[in-house]
Amino acid sequence: MFGILVTTDGRILKAYSGQICGRSDWDGYVPPVYDYLQPQGYFKRHEAEIVALHDAGKPTRERSAALQRWLFSKFVLCSPTGEKRSVRDVFTDWAVANHSKQTLPPGGTGECCAPKLLHYANCHNMVPLALTEFWYGKSPKGEIRHHGMTYEPCQAKCQPILPFLLGDRLPEVLGGRPVSKPVTQLKVLYEDPWLIAVDKPAGMLSVPGKRDSYCAEKILYNQLTSKLSTLNSQLYVRMVHRLDMDTSGILLAAKTSEVYKAMQRQFALHENVHKEYIAVLSGNMNENQNDNLSPSLTGEGRGGAISLPLSPDFYNRPRQIVDYEKGKEAITEYEFLSPNVVKLCPLTGRTHQLRVHCAHPDGLGMPILGDPLYGCEPADRMYLHARKLSFVHPVTGQEITIESPLPFEV
Repeated sequence: MFGILVTTDGRILKAYSGQICGRSDWDGYVPPVYDYLQPQGYFKRHEAEIVALHDAGKPTRERSAALQRWLFSKFVLCSPTGEKRSVRDVFTDWAVANHSKQTLPPGGTGECCAPKLLHYANCHNMVPLALTEFWYGKSPKGEIRHHGMTYEPCQAKCQPILPFLLGDRLPEVLGGRPVSKPVTQLKVLYEDPWLIAVDKPAGMLSVPGKRDSYCAEKILYNQLTSKLSTLNSQLYVRMVHRLDMDTSGILLAAKTSEVYKAMQRQFALHENVHKEYIAVLSGNMNENQNDNLSPSLTGEGRGGAISLPLSPDFYNRPRQIVDYEKGKEAITEYEFLSPNVVKLCPLTGRTHQLRVHCAHPDGLGMPILGDPLYGCEPADRMYLHARKLSFVHPVTGQEITIESPLPFEV
């Protein structure tokens, strides 16, 4: 990853994450917060001793942990006010304040572009104006990164220390993903005494997040409450499944706890549940043939199935990676409706399943247009819509089919 920081006085700083050819001190780039790669330095000498002990079959865990603690004590960050604190102290304080289970920084914390650039700027009394990071080269195995595309700072290593490095200017310098315009009413697509389905717009959370309660579930609750002549403390509204924030379409909620549990079981096991999504892709089916997919059809109507196991990217939540060793099974049926429009039917319910299956080279190899995490082409929204949902009603036993019109042209 490479990064560029523009300061308020017009200066431009450059950095790269980690090392290039075993060095972190190439000319033209800001220096590391702490250079531990010197051949005869403390870190390299003790690292060599640990490697020798490991090769000899001797325990090294305690010595490795001690070396890591020493290293984090040397990574001393400078704030905009000139305050200096170690990476470990900054990370731990953030973790405690945010109730995070990860109280110690992961290896490599402080070595990414953003911390390097901001630390250097603070040390030299420069005021950051804007910062961006972009990927250069091929994507790592399992991950989805596109050459030349910009990405937000990583969640596990950078997010906990950036507030210290930027202070009140955090949102101003780093920006953020645009969200939908606030709404107070959701379009109802289906309703009976036990269930209600609404049309969620793109840019809205399905359920409350860690720091944001503005979501479809809350809006629907208020929407139903406003229809009551008297306050009903027994009113129950729970989403039985979720759509990604950037995905639009059908979202189903239960009105009783019993129905909620029954529908949760259906969705978890994919029993009698059929989901259909429409996606506009970046690229063209005729230019992105993937022999691994063994499509059953050719041309428009070309279809088949994608099976790529998924695991969380722990350093970059909520991103997911393809993990053939430890990943959970994820299967998606697809059918092309035109060279860049595809119908997607997930047979499993993994996080970001459709987005990864479209974007990954072992899948369709064509990201969803406007996907902020896995895409390669910016757009006014992510072009993924939950168009149809079928299930067996947990009370009546009838098959229910709900449809939502496409909010974009294909």
